[in-house]
Amino acid sequence: MLALLLVIAPLFRAGLLPLASMALQLLALGILVAALWSARAPQLSPLEIALLAALPASVILYLIPLPAAWIDALPGRALYASATGLLTDGGASGWKPLSLNPTATLNAGLGLLVPLAVFIGCRRLDAGSLLRLTHLLLGIAAAEALLGLIQFGTVQNGQMLFAVSGGHTDSAIGTYANRNHLSGLLEMTLPLALALLFSSLDTEPASRTHGPWRRRAAAFLRSGRSMQVILYASTALMLLLGVIFSRSRMGIGMTMLGLVLGTLLFAPRIGGRNAFGVTGTIVALVLGLGLAIGMTPVLSRFSVESVTEDGRGMIFTATLTGIGERLPLGTGPGTIPDAMRAFAPVELGSKFFNHAHNDYLEWTSDVGLIAPALIALALLLYLRQWTHVYSRAPWTRARFLQAGAGIGLLLLALHELVDYNLATPANQAVFALLAGIFFMPAGKLDGAGDQRHRARNLSPNRQHTDRLANTAPDEADLDRASPPADQIENPFKD
Repeated sequence: MLALLLVIAPLFRAGLLPLASMALQLLALGILVAALWSARAPQLSPLEIALLAALPASVILYLIPLPAAWIDALPGRALYASATGLLTDGGASGWKPLSLNPTATLNAGLGLLVPLAVFIGCRRLDAGSLLRLTHLLLGIAAAEALLGLIQFGTVQNGQMLFAVSGGHTDSAIGTYANRNHLSGLLEMTLPLALALLFSSLDTEPASRTHGPWRRRAAAFLRSGRSMQVILYASTALMLLLGVIFSRSRMGIGMTMLGLVLGTLLFAPRIGGRNAFGVTGTIVALVLGLGLAIGMTPVLSRFSVESVTEDGRGMIFTATLTGIGERLPLGTGPGTIPDAMRAFAPVELGSKFFNHAHNDYLEWTSDVGLIAPALIALALLLYLRQWTHVYSRAPWTRARFLQAGAGIGLLLLALHELVDYNLATPANQAVFALLAGIFFMPAGKLDGAGDQRHRARNLSPNRQHTDRLANTAPDEADLDRASPPADQIENPFKD
């Protein structure tokens, strides 16, 4: 069901259509029930449980009916109390919830089902299942990027193929309505492609080849995993092109940062044990950093207007003004379109904004000081997990995958300073999947999945040798008495 949710999530305007959103929520509910009732419960730390429980609790808090006089006495509520009094032809009476718009808050709470289900469902998987799910995600992202390239190419001739109703019409958008949200998907998944690419640049035959790095590279190219590397590299290139032609300034900037961080982290660990030595590390650093630096002109050539030119600066100022007047509780999750009408900049004219274009400001506007507290807890968990993921020992493929997921989380978290990717169900699901991978206990992933993968790449003689090393003495003696079928038994041994 988790794979099905990931496939469906981006199909219909990235899950923003009402029916698509309802279908995703029902599917998420099924995943949660299956995960929580299963005998194999997800392993979560107390801090993780506290953070996960606080998310729905912050919604429920704003839906609990309280005396209306208490609500109207809160900071910043006088204007709304006056308007309500005029509309109801009377003063405050009865009971009402903390939320300025209870329906919007309820919808925001239902929207939490998708990321919660993906995170909890992901935490129940083993290394092999997570790798397959990651391959599926990379396939989805590459398909979105390819669709975006087709859209950008055809719009140059006057009419965009596969256009999304109500979406941007001058750049790649995939099945999204917003180019920034497509770039958010691609920038999150690019570090995963880079992680798998660097982890695959090694085989057992290549690692046993001694001599110059060119000899080891030749041995690698003769191995069966070279095609896998080509596939990962092609996927990374497709994602990179998709971000460029989305023309999202912040998306391109975050992709450049992702290339730099991924190169610096993965280049010294090619194949998990630096298979190509110092020379290979230097070549990888030059290629990765050179590509990131070479994208600098793309910012001015392909991207659209900057943050200060598209009115976001005015929106940030208005949001901060509203937050200051309504602290410490805010107006309720999902209520920023209603709460900010009184603070909308005059320069916007008849236009209005339904998001703050900064998720951190928007969350603080919605739930007041609860938001900074939850953000601080999430940041603490993120930094603490890096101390478990980062290791100087040789890395397994799962460790590469976790590091790539951690970089992807950081890139979208920074992107949210000027956007609202996490208001899109498809990107919520991908962000939650990356969080599930990254926060997985490191020891759980360094197990069977990588051992099976190494076994498939060992030669028959090497597998026989490893099996002898792990068998009991009696079994080992028996194996020595029966040589492998591809060896000729010595007729004169007696």
